[in-house]
Amino acid sequence: MRYTRRACFWLALPLAAMVGGVTAAAANPKVVASFSLLGDLVNQVGGNDIELVVLTPAGAEVHEWELTPDNFIALEDVDVVFYNGYQLEQWMRQVYATVGNRAPLIPVAEATEYPTQPIVTGEYTGEPDPHLWMDPRAVADYMQVIADHLAELHPQAADNFQARADAAKEKLAALHEEVGEILVQIPKEQRILITTEAAFVYFAEAYGFRHDGVWGSNAETEGSPQQIMRIVDLIDETRPGALFWESTLSDRYIRSIATDTGVPVAGPLYVDSLSESDGEASNYVAMMRHNANLIRNALIQEESEDSAEDVEQETEGASVSE
Repeated sequence: MRYTRRACFWLALPLAAMVGGVTAAAANPKVVASFSLLGDLVNQVGGNDIELVVLTPAGAEVHEWELTPDNFIALEDVDVVFYNGYQLEQWMRQVYATVGNRAPLIPVAEATEYPTQPIVTGEYTGEPDPHLWMDPRAVADYMQVIADHLAELHPQAADNFQARADAAKEKLAALHEEVGEILVQIPKEQRILITTEAAFVYFAEAYGFRHDGVWGSNAETEGSPQQIMRIVDLIDETRPGALFWESTLSDRYIRSIATDTGVPVAGPLYVDSLSESDGEASNYVAMMRHNANLIRNALIQEESEDSAEDVEQETEGASVSE
């Protein structure tokens, strides 16, 4: 069952930005981000020089979100909309129809021109996978695209936007190294990452995993007998240390497959949404640390007598702006 969709929420802006606010009298631009993770990145760059609203709240599934009345209200007087692109947000036609030519709509992932990886299975096989943010090096490019477009919109704060983006990019480079150090403990032969949605292709490329999923994109039909049979055959061939489920999806498919194959289940991993503010993946850095630690602990654990036992891991979160 999908998580309950809730109305959009306003992200709390920091009480003090990493660099000072703009002293000019120009009003802060009204900025919309399409989903919680992108909202975190925009907030890191925009700081207290923008007013930000996020359409898809934490915990919701971004692929199949349906715009709410509050979403439409937020879009009425927006100055810029940031969305991921590469068909992640299947509902963007509604946004385009609502905003029209009144404000630019920026597909951030596409605007980075970062090299894409193909969707690995399902009806969208071969099309660009939209989950570029699963590689921190791609996120560094997200930060620059966001800073550039905010600077065009609000020139008085251009230096602030660039300074925040530069600071965030330094922290993202350190995060990439940190995640690699966490995962290096997994022997090469155990680097098999099987999830519900095959959304870790950039993560797998960055950190040396063989990756697959029950389906390739949450935008397609999910959990068909053919999909289940294919992934069971792959599991029988590779015998991974664990199977993983994601926070915005039910774990029922993975648990059923785990029962059939005798492979333990671990989760949740976070991909398409952050957690709530008091959760284990409340921002991008915390999400990546949580995922890396959970994957490491699940894949290098000793074989359990109870193959259906969950792997639990507590991780400490930290914001890019810390």
